[in-house]
Amino acid sequence: MSVDADRLAHQVKLAYDFIDALHRQALGLIKDVETQIGEAAEALECLRPGGNYCYSANRMSYSLATPQPVIANYFSVFFRHFPERQGRTTPVGEHTPPIAFVMVVLHERDLDHPEVRFGVITSMTRAPGRDDWPRTVEQTPTHVTDKALTGNVPWAGRGVQERDYRDSYLSFHLTGAGVRLADLPDSEAVAREVVTRLLAMHRQASSLPGGSA
Repeated sequence: MSVDADRLAHQVKLAYDFIDALHRQALGLIKDVETQIGEAAEALECLRPGGNYCYSANRMSYSLATPQPVIANYFSVFFRHFPERQGRTTPVGEHTPPIAFVMVVLHERDLDHPEVRFGVITSMTRAPGRDDWPRTVEQTPTHVTDKALTGNVPWAGRGVQERDYRDSYLSFHLTGAGVRLADLPDSEAVAREVVTRLLAMHRQASSLPGGSA
């Protein structure tokens, strides 16, 4: 079978250009949310896993038998309020403050439309007998995203969800909601559909006993 080399090269370029634009759109939305919640009274700031200012994405597999394409299925970022003169790490335990999250899901099993998931995690504690990991919330974003924020039915259109999560490493309470990515065409929509609702969840969580941010 002959291959049109020029046509193949053009198709490959179009595919990579599209994926690059899609990833940039997802990260741009997260940056928009970050800016808006950083300017709010809560002054939420991005957690820094490994000490770096970064996002979490799906884990990749480089196995020839079961390859996972190096294309992000999702991007997630976690936030909290850091009081003045406090360090930039967040111990897991009795006094762990509410942790906000924003996640752009581009591809997932049973997902018909890309969506943005957002919410607040409270009452995060290590599992009984786990004294080694996780010591800080900054160690958990990839684990939390993979285990608790993905693999369920789509979030968009289901209203606010409340559920408890527990595994052999940690447990926490999750309050969250979702909206279709297509319904967030500009900053005004992001503010209305994500930021306002996320800040309301965070304020509610912060007002609960033990929930001081």
